[in-house]
Amino acid sequence: MSYCAGCFEPFVISSYLYIMNIQIVSIGLVGFLVILNSCQYNVDSMLYGTSDCPAIEATYQSHISGIIDSECAGCHSGNNPAAGLALTNYDQVVAAVSYSGLTHRIQLPLSDPDVMPPNGGLDACELDAILNWVESGSPY
Repeated sequence: MSYCAGCFEPFVISSYLYIMNIQIVSIGLVGFLVILNSCQYNVDSMLYGTSDCPAIEATYQSHISGIIDSECAGCHSGNNPAAGLALTNYDQVVAAVSYSGLTHRIQLPLSDPDVMPPNGGLDACELDAILNWVESGSPY
């Protein structure tokens, strides 16, 4: 019987390449999973940002009326308020929150044509104060 030393060489090389391909794919898959797993946010401040606004217990009288007067009353007051929506007293503001989508409109992106106020929106602290006021039941 004769033994052919080179007869198994193509098989050995192809097996070696097959094993190397599996190792490369495995390493690539593990690396992808590590990267994918590291791309998550578990910290609220990373998801929602942090607020530099002072924590307040907003009431209409102490905080909200001033914001409404400076940011909204210019258009939403008088005999012919914009969109027929007057915001000159507590009852009107509460009604606007409840029925006119006021909280939705003040949270829209500045690029949205429906954002209120239309001259640049509220600053972060004004927005926080109004949303906290609404969330706490709109106290007078």
